[in-house]
Amino acid sequence: MPPLLSFKRKAVDTTTVAANDDLARRQQVEELFLKQQQKLIRHIMGKGLDKREAEDVAQEAFVKLLGLEQDNVSNYIAAYLYKIATNLAIDKLRRKARSPFDDREHDSDQMPQPYASANPEQNHHNQELLKEMEKSLASLPDKCRLAFLLYKIRGQSYEEIALTLQISPSMVRKYVLRAVRHCYQQLQHEL
Repeated sequence: MPPLLSFKRKAVDTTTVAANDDLARRQQVEELFLKQQQKLIRHIMGKGLDKREAEDVAQEAFVKLLGLEQDNVSNYIAAYLYKIATNLAIDKLRRKARSPFDDREHDSDQMPQPYASANPEQNHHNQELLKEMEKSLASLPDKCRLAFLLYKIRGQSYEEIALTLQISPSMVRKYVLRAVRHCYQQLQHEL
């Protein structure tokens, strides 16, 4: 009979240990949140996202960090948090680069419609032109498209874009010029 009792005790102890580990992890992430949240948001904004998007990405990174089941993460939890946040920011930028005009539909109250006029025919023409431009941008390589969007839409400098994309400022300039030429060639019949 004693072996069964000791077995049951071990099962209870294992459950208690797991619960304590989970609590310790939550406390560690909470402390990290309090210490690193603003710094993490600035880090994400440096990747090319605005403050609202950076806050969303930071929140998602903390949630993912809480959901991890790996025990060895606690040794380097801050580094892991930054890696998660950086990957999420890059994914968000890639989605935007693939379809840059989707955000305008959702943020119509924040961003005025380009070239809005009282003439419905002109509005229709402008909307068609935007669709053509989106197709033209979609045919560009990812880094070229992203450099163009960060420069023209976000208003970032070549140096900021170079840091985000991890390329030289002169390469950013070449990408932006390539995108402008490409769009002009694709849309010159519409202009």
